[in-house]
Amino acid sequence: MSGTATVLQQFVSGLKSRNEDTRAKAAKDLQHYVTTELRELSQDEATTFYDELNHHIFELVSSSDVNEKKGGILAIVSLIGVEGGNATRISRFANYLRNLLPSSDSVVMEMASKAMGHLSMAGDTFTAEYVEFEVKRALEWLGADRNEGRRHAAVLVLRELAVSAPTFFFQQVQPFFDNIFYAVWDCKQAIREGAVSALRACLILTTQRETKEMQKPQWYKQTFEEAEKGFDETLAKEKGMNKDDRVHGALLILNELVRISSMEGERMREEMEEITQQQMVHDKYCKELMGFSTKPRHITPFTSFQSVQPQQSNALLGLLGYSTPQGFLSFGAAPVPSKSTLVESRYCRELMEESFDQVCRWVLKYRTSKNPLIQMTILNLLPRLAAFQPHTFTDQYLQDTMGHLLGCLKKEKERTAAFQALGLLVVAVRAEIQPYLSKILEIIKAALPPKDFAHKRQKTMQVDATVFTCISMLSRAMGPSIQQDVKELLEPMLAVGLSPALTAVLYDLSRQIPQLKKDIQDGLLKMLSLVLMHKPLRHPGMPKGLAYQLASPSLTNIPEASDVGSITLALRTLGSFEFEGHSLTQFVRHCADHFLNSEHKEIRMEAARTCSRLLTPSIHLISGHGHVVSQTAVQVVADVLSKLLVVGITDPGERDSCLNPWYLKSQ
Repeated sequence: MSGTATVLQQFVSGLKSRNEDTRAKAAKDLQHYVTTELRELSQDEATTFYDELNHHIFELVSSSDVNEKKGGILAIVSLIGVEGGNATRISRFANYLRNLLPSSDSVVMEMASKAMGHLSMAGDTFTAEYVEFEVKRALEWLGADRNEGRRHAAVLVLRELAVSAPTFFFQQVQPFFDNIFYAVWDCKQAIREGAVSALRACLILTTQRETKEMQKPQWYKQTFEEAEKGFDETLAKEKGMNKDDRVHGALLILNELVRISSMEGERMREEMEEITQQQMVHDKYCKELMGFSTKPRHITPFTSFQSVQPQQSNALLGLLGYSTPQGFLSFGAAPVPSKSTLVESRYCRELMEESFDQVCRWVLKYRTSKNPLIQMTILNLLPRLAAFQPHTFTDQYLQDTMGHLLGCLKKEKERTAAFQALGLLVVAVRAEIQPYLSKILEIIKAALPPKDFAHKRQKTMQVDATVFTCISMLSRAMGPSIQQDVKELLEPMLAVGLSPALTAVLYDLSRQIPQLKKDIQDGLLKMLSLVLMHKPLRHPGMPKGLAYQLASPSLTNIPEASDVGSITLALRTLGSFEFEGHSLTQFVRHCADHFLNSEHKEIRMEAARTCSRLLTPSIHLISGHGHVVSQTAVQVVADVLSKLLVVGITDPGERDSCLNPWYLKSQ
């Protein structure tokens, strides 16, 4: 067996694996191989390799084993764009992906549709014909007699092509609006939500192509009228579709129309969702590092469809250049590497302004529904409506809305979404929330550890990250006017333990209520001291015993954080949070002594970055003129820089982080 044949067999074996990480590594290794080593071989050897590889990919995508199908899709994605201009290979891949749809496995369909979106960017000539063919086929599937698999596949493909090839998709935009609502009214939840996801992608596309000169488009009116049908109980229903399914579909449509009409409201929502996403990634990271399942915080993207989105292949996302699944798979989100596209349609905004009262009445009419999908969609919609027309909403609908939200906060299943909805609503109406402020604060306090928490046997308490984001939004809306109320919340918040959500809200509070900045810094440093040094914070000159006496009981009971995730997060927080006015010398020394040589790469890298950041001000002082610097400070800087230099030289992975102070010193 030749060398290339052996290498190929290793790739294929990895792609067939039942383990997602193994498949991911095989696909990335394949991509690296064909862009480096294979190019060093002769043309004949490369051709032979590709011929054999294509044969294996065909077998993978044709296999009855779902894992092999996924491996085949990953292999296709890893090769798209590698050999530009190879029309035969691209055409072959198009057929392979086409034959995967529909599939009985929803993840295979998601992966195949995303791969099709990626393939549509392979070249202009190919793209035009490819997109036209696939869009027409998907629309035919929607317009034909109901076939569940075809409908589901169709909405997934339409969503991806609308995002990846908007110019060519736009040529089919009217047929899209004429057919997509067959799927919106489907009796299956996943198809309804997939259809509205495609609708959102198309609405973004049409909004981006609006011009002042163009005739007022009918797409938004057509979409609104479809939503109106969903609330009309006299209209004939599609077979198998009940009232709740119909109302859910109508509410989802309204959600997209309001979303596309209010860019500013969406910007605030994105900031809030980013906090919960960071928390979710951190929890997943800690779980993987510790090697066993831990009870996660109740972090869910603020969307009504989360329960039906299939688990995505992180391998595929990595190959496509996405850092985390959520930026790309949130319901209806445009698949971009970071945040979704924020746009605002002038024409849709005019339509929704004219229909605002009617929309609010529809939404509030169904707030008593027992259907969880309707409830979650309403919680999604209400803050959007408040952000869209805050004055009208406050005058006419705030009282009913707050009554509903406060009720939802008492129900465990709806509490996460209700806290997030409340936070967004508060930011939208700002000072008008005052009549409800005491009740809101009471509910927040109840969600945090009680004052006597430290004296009870229970050592940990799970707190939903959306509680923190709600506090953050409250501070943005009310500012220093709630200083005393927030001050009383600080100790219970810190008692929960370090998390990305906590760090984010503390940063926000220190900006929105500057009067609390010192309290926040002191509390956070005490926590970091316990996590990193396993002892209460002791300021220079303070007697050792006094540090323990002054330590908050709730903080001294924080569980010892020996896991990699907690230490990494603590180091990152120490290096990025604003602690001006506080001496961090003992932290720098401890990090250099205990973490720069950790056996865990994640800790070493974060320790190097943290030491570099914390040393930067001292380096500038020492290298400057006219500054008197103590000999102790100079010695600490010298010792830590020496250790950073050693690590940077001996461990190439940390070189950039470790040598950063030397670069700064030379400036």
